[in-house]
Amino acid sequence: YGTYRDGDWFGDNPEGQPFNGFTKEKTYGMTLGGPIVKDKLFFFANYEKFEQAAPGADLSTTPLGKANGQFTLADVTRAQEIAQGYGIDAGGLESNGDTNMEEYALKLDWNISDNHRASVRYSKIDQSKLRINGMTTSSASLNSYWYQHNKTNESYVAQVFSDWTDNFSTELKASYREYSAIRAVNTNAPSIRIYFGGTQAAPSGDSLYLGTEVNSQDNILETKAWNYYAAATWTLGDHDVKFGASYDTNDIYNYYGANSWGTFTFYGLNNFANGIWSTYDYAPERSAGSIAADYKYSNLALFVQDTWYVNSNLTLTMGVRADRADTSPAPAYNATASAFFGNDNSKVLSNKFLVQPRFGFNYTFDTERPTQLRGGVGLFQGDAPQVWLSNSYSATGFNNSVYAYTSYNPALPFNPSKDGQPVPTTPGSNLQNVNFVGSDFNMPSVYKANLAFDHETPWYGIVASAELLVTKVKDGLYYQNL
Repeated sequence: YGTYRDGDWFGDNPEGQPFNGFTKEKTYGMTLGGPIVKDKLFFFANYEKFEQAAPGADLSTTPLGKANGQFTLADVTRAQEIAQGYGIDAGGLESNGDTNMEEYALKLDWNISDNHRASVRYSKIDQSKLRINGMTTSSASLNSYWYQHNKTNESYVAQVFSDWTDNFSTELKASYREYSAIRAVNTNAPSIRIYFGGTQAAPSGDSLYLGTEVNSQDNILETKAWNYYAAATWTLGDHDVKFGASYDTNDIYNYYGANSWGTFTFYGLNNFANGIWSTYDYAPERSAGSIAADYKYSNLALFVQDTWYVNSNLTLTMGVRADRADTSPAPAYNATASAFFGNDNSKVLSNKFLVQPRFGFNYTFDTERPTQLRGGVGLFQGDAPQVWLSNSYSATGFNNSVYAYTSYNPALPFNPSKDGQPVPTTPGSNLQNVNFVGSDFNMPSVYKANLAFDHETPWYGIVASAELLVTKVKDGLYYQNL
């Protein structure tokens, strides 16, 4: 199978400018499946590739497309010339990359016997997407400020289903997943933003970006996750009792170095040409790789559930689940910051179980057309807030130095290379960034309740439903700047 679209097939936008989303776009792939051993072993395979050539930016909504924009294409040209004088290739407004995605999948199903079966799945997705930053109603950017987001997601899953007796069955599952997301940039220059309004002390208005986008100055995320799951279902008369456990681990490497190459703002092109900046932010790592958060997250879950078929109309489901999350190793202890704020920065999670009771019901009415009343209530733990947990490892006070200036200092001259940024020597200018997790922190959780009524109408089997949903947060995230 396949599809194809050409950029020339699109009309102009409402401002009369030609379509700039891409020049051509195509998707093609195939699926194949069948038996390997008759009635025993089967396979299914899938391949798909997506290609989008030269995705571009729509300039019509930026200052370059507005009637009252504060800078023009001539200003862009001069900014490029000034940057070239510094040895920076600022790039242009045209696309400098494509978007591609390639996907593979393979599944094997094995009928071991009449009572046992197994499956193995493999999948991989490779994606490279051009990310165009800085295009807003008050700003535009040159393509040196854009980046290529390269992602890989590869997973393996194995499952075994077994019916040991007429009333006892089990399910075993193990899975492994590797994920990476890396921002590939086009230059070694710091982040540069040129304002065309306001004053040197307080630049404002429309602006032009070039250099390396601030959040893409060292940005690598890699995870390796294992999941182990075991469950059993035991039928006891009118009851199906399901119980089991799961254990998850995730090795996380998050290298996020915002401002680690330097970030400058300038008021006007003349100040840019003369290296007179308005603000300067710099957060270099203190040693090679010290910015990275490198830790393991784990979660143990235990659960039991009873499904009770009270009669032909009423089914009740009652259960409880307990989750215990943990991280290791502990973040580097910062004695000075911990003593000052009265909190231990090396403590992350309490390592306690969160018990989550749940109840549900389903009642089917004896009516001509299928009609049911259903509902439930319970407590549910949310996903781990990995960005917040990661901050405990990447903000211990030892990862990087933090410098911030809001007015020009000639002792700190603009440097066009990430490796030559000026380092302040004024006592007290080197700040620490330290993250704490409160001693009363609990994993996010929410109470959920619903009540619904479903009825099949006389028209083509259409089912009409009305449902009430109620949620209440038990433990939510709260952030405070100390």
